Amino acid sequence: MSKNIRTSVAAGSTAKSVLVRRVASAVILPGILTSMLVLAPQASAATTAPVSGICNGVVNQQAHRGNVQPNLLKAAARQNAEQIATLTAERAALVTTQNTLTTQIKAAEAEIAALDAEHATLVGKVDLVTMSLTKLEADQATLTAAIATANTELTTLQGQKTTLVNQITPLETQLTAAQTELAGLNTKKTQALADKATKEGELAAANTRLQTLTGAATAAQNTVNAQLALITTATDELAGLTAQGDAAQGLVDAAEKKLADARAALPALETAAKTADTNAAAATAAMVKAEENLRLAEQSVTTFTQRIGTIEARLPVLQTEIAGVQGDISTKNAEIAAKQKEIAAATATPVADAAALKTQLAALEAELAAVKGNSDKKKQELNAAITAKKAEIAAAELAAANKTAVINALNGDLTKLQGQLATLNSQLSAKQQESSNLQQQLPGLQTSLAGANAQVTSATGTLADAKTTQTAANTALTGANAAVAAKKAEIAALEAALPGLTGDLTAAKAEITRKQGELTALQDALPGLQATLTAANAAVTTETAEVTRLDGEVAKLVGTLGTLNTSITAAENAILSLQNQLTPLQTSLNTLNTQISEKEAALTTAKADLSKIDAQIVTQAATLRTLESAKKPNRDAVAAQKAVVAGLQAQYAAVLDRIAVIDGTIALGGCLA
Repeated sequence: MSKNIRTSVAAGSTAKSVLVRRVASAVILPGILTSMLVLAPQASAATTAPVSGICNGVVNQQAHRGNVQPNLLKAAARQNAEQIATLTAERAALVTTQNTLTTQIKAAEAEIAALDAEHATLVGKVDLVTMSLTKLEADQATLTAAIATANTELTTLQGQKTTLVNQITPLETQLTAAQTELAGLNTKKTQALADKATKEGELAAANTRLQTLTGAATAAQNTVNAQLALITTATDELAGLTAQGDAAQGLVDAAEKKLADARAALPALETAAKTADTNAAAATAAMVKAEENLRLAEQSVTTFTQRIGTIEARLPVLQTEIAGVQGDISTKNAEIAAKQKEIAAATATPVADAAALKTQLAALEAELAAVKGNSDKKKQELNAAITAKKAEIAAAELAAANKTAVINALNGDLTKLQGQLATLNSQLSAKQQESSNLQQQLPGLQTSLAGANAQVTSATGTLADAKTTQTAANTALTGANAAVAAKKAEIAALEAALPGLTGDLTAAKAEITRKQGELTALQDALPGLQATLTAANAAVTTETAEVTRLDGEVAKLVGTLGTLNTSITAAENAILSLQNQLTPLQTSLNTLNTQISEKEAALTTAKADLSKIDAQIVTQAATLRTLESAKKPNRDAVAAQKAVVAGLQAQYAAVLDRIAVIDGTIALGGCLA
């Protein structure tokens, strides 16, 4: 290209010398003509020399004395005027020619200035091409080193990818099996919870019935106790009457009667004491059951509290992760915006219009074809201009190709950044979905926790009621035992006082008979009341057995539910462990895939460089053929162009070597060696 520029400069110098010669001619020619006009001899009337004779009618006597005739003077003046007019016209034509040549000189000077400007532009283009060539050579060295390093890393990464895939596959299988097992356990847990709820409903109904029957049994017992109190009162009154009616035998009989009544009442009191003992035992069992219910309710509260605490601890972590992913998305958007600005700047970078240059080249070639004759100088000038124009076209096409390659590379980077942005958006959606799922679970767990707290409150109240019932039953047992002891003391006192008792026997017997009738009536009503009490006690016993059975089934279901919860926890821990193992492996696999993609992008870049250098080789080879096919080839230009083509071919071979290092199967048509 520098040779072509020198040729263009030489052609410009030749044209300049031609213009200088033309200017010199334009300046000298008017001077010569002017001198001719000045030095031209004027027409004048010649004086007549002395003559030996007299010319008829030509001169007069004064002519002999040297005087010119007026006619001859007029003729000479007329001839001079004509010559002056001719010379004046010639002078005007020469002035016009001078003005024309002056205009041509100014045009030539303007053309010389344009050629100088074009020369400066060409020198700048030469410097630009030299810098571009230097940059291309530096880029070639950088790409060669990067591709060699990338090839080594690609081989290593592919091996690591294979290892990770082999590790991930069994973990994913185990994870699937654990998730299936967890689903089955959750199904069993749901069924167990439903069964437990059903049994608890049945148990609540049985407890309600038991309380009703217990109330009925208590009422019957109270009725029997009231009847026994009436009998006791009648017996006491009978004893008093016996004491009043018979001072001796009556008192004895009354004492005996009272003794018999006391002995008869003793088994009832002992039965009441046994009943009170049974009630105390039942109250104690109810208290134990209430304590167990309270323990289970508190355990449920603890479980729900732990699950809620786990979710509440997880939510801030997820929020932090979401904020991090959103920050990455913002960063990636900024990178995408910067890359788009780079693309816009590369797109806006001006390049020479190759089409306009080709139009100028066609005009020069048409002008060369129009040259006729043996005007070698003109042809050389046109050939030099055509060669320079072709170099400009090649440089413009090269600049356009470079600009296109840069824009394509930037678009590739933009596509890669957009893919990374899509990946970050999907990660953000997954984190937000996980947070939403946990937040949706939280109200249900809080509701369950509130229910468990209500159960704890209810169980606490039930336990307090059971303790109160136990205290009352123990008090009743103490009272019954005290009554039995008092009755035994009364019997002992009656037995001690029996020998000394006397009284009015007849009246006492009549009153005794009446009282005995009342006592008989009361005793006759007692079996019915006892039967009612027995039936109520039997119903209470039956319902108590049913409650015990249902309580046992509920306890069994609670045990089953605990086992299922333990199994579910174990399965969830196993899944969590597998996920903890799977997550870093998947991260490593994604990293390897990214690195492999980068190596493939490097291969694509190398192939793009290969296509670009190939296009440059074609253009420079065409330029070389043009120089070699010229009528008078410029050896320096041909040698320089051959060096350019050889350099491009060396770059082409270097890129092929880079591609072979990245992928050795390309030279074999994609087949392994």
